[in-house]
Amino acid sequence: MGEPVATGWSISAGFAAEGEAGARSFFALYEGENFGAPERGALAVIACAHADGRAAAAGACAAVQSAVHTFAEGYFGARRTLSPGKAAAAALASVNRWLAGQMQGAALVSLSALLLQDRRIGLVQLGACQMYRLRSAGLTPLMHPHIHPAEPVPFMPARALGLDAELALDLGDMEAEAGDVYLLIAGLTAVEGVYHALLPLLGQAADDSLANAALAALGGLPSPGKSVMALQVHALPKAEPDALARAALAHLPIRPAPRKGDVWDGFQIGATLFRGRYTMLVAARDKYSGQDVALKIPLPSMLQDEVFTAGFMREAWIGTAVRSQSVVQYLELPPERRSALYLVMPLYHGETLEKRLNHAPSMNLPEGMGIAFRLCEAVQDLAAIEVVHRDLKPDNVMLVETGEVRLLDLGLAYLPGIDAANAARPGGTIRYMAPELLKGAAASARTEVYALAVTFYRMFSGGAFPYGQYEKRPLARVRPDLPSWLGEALAKGLAPRPEDRFADAGAFAQALQIGLAGGRDAAPRRRYLAFTSLQLWRGVAVLFAILFVLALLRTMK
Repeated sequence: MGEPVATGWSISAGFAAEGEAGARSFFALYEGENFGAPERGALAVIACAHADGRAAAAGACAAVQSAVHTFAEGYFGARRTLSPGKAAAAALASVNRWLAGQMQGAALVSLSALLLQDRRIGLVQLGACQMYRLRSAGLTPLMHPHIHPAEPVPFMPARALGLDAELALDLGDMEAEAGDVYLLIAGLTAVEGVYHALLPLLGQAADDSLANAALAALGGLPSPGKSVMALQVHALPKAEPDALARAALAHLPIRPAPRKGDVWDGFQIGATLFRGRYTMLVAARDKYSGQDVALKIPLPSMLQDEVFTAGFMREAWIGTAVRSQSVVQYLELPPERRSALYLVMPLYHGETLEKRLNHAPSMNLPEGMGIAFRLCEAVQDLAAIEVVHRDLKPDNVMLVETGEVRLLDLGLAYLPGIDAANAARPGGTIRYMAPELLKGAAASARTEVYALAVTFYRMFSGGAFPYGQYEKRPLARVRPDLPSWLGEALAKGLAPRPEDRFADAGAFAQALQIGLAGGRDAAPRRRYLAFTSLQLWRGVAVLFAILFVLALLRTMK
């Protein structure tokens, strides 16, 4: 039976190498727990160095070990919002820069890796290593190795760490199953014959004997020296309705609402800034740092609401991973300091965009464009770490007195890379939700564009929405003084079909920038004519009257 590893995984592994392969290959099994990232699960890696000559081989041995260790450190140290594949790609890109720059291509490294996170296994393929899965149903090659069709002498892979400045690797992802056995093989110079050589190994447990058996089975195939890593999954982590709610905050209680003057964990409670149905926001002074902060506190009435509690902890989990000048900051506290469930953020002085819409003067073009660009930047900053906000609206935009714009409230945020179970989870405010969301589609960059377009329309229209009870309201109808390119950009952002919208917030911002820089239609050529039915029929009646008089005059001549 395997040993418990990495937040619920139970796995066993075995290794074997032939001849001098051990000097040029390296295999390792890392646990995220040992890197302070238990949510990342585990990482299994096999790698081999490619070098010509004994001196180069000695350096290659050190290079391959350093490369794998550095990869593991980068992978487990990546932003926790990144999917396993993106975290691995970012870590390997850093390793590649080191090998290509410092080693100047003298030590090339092939690598295959398994990323064990939640109940899935990610695949990473770079270079000549190979991966196979043995399941009761049969043997499956998992990724295609990067090997030259015609073998060069000495053997070199078509792709490798340190080969080129730009890294090209293959990524995969699949469901894990208890009982699966994975074989990671390094050192082969061809693919032909591997499948049939490994078929007799079906049904064997993954340990050193399986690795040795695989090594023996591959003995007749061309290789400068082979090595094998065998890994078996005995048990998977338990399925959780919201895996991100595993945060350290899960054990914390919801306390009765504080009063002004109370002290919570060293925070002197001040005035209540906001009180809603689910949470309250209070000003506070950190007695340790002297910093003015805001505490977002769940109300006691939400004590039994598991969905709310999970969402609140998600907000804390995601918020501390975000680093953007346009998104609200969440401050981390040492676990031993916190005695209750609440969030800590800087105290921003200003007003929400929703409040700004409710007082004069109307939003002019320069002011509105400044806000629009900062919001697009905020959404793009979140997208860069694979976070979809899902609740973009003026109420969640803070206009700070210093001129900053901050996007607030990550309670409904969705992480496509690691949160697939919540893809269709209801989220957002109805009037800002793209049509496809109401049909059960997952939130995406294009649904964010739709919400931004509604927000920008309301910003310039003085609070009106872009659609009435029966029809759309073009911006020119309510703000004829604004340039037509702005209305056209908003109309594209509001397109009912996602494929007709801007691809993401960055493309939306670019279109606004082009319109603003080009000054196209800065003074509108025409105003929008809004005829009522009565005005239309009056005009028709006058026209017929004129025609009747002309006809009568002709008959009198």
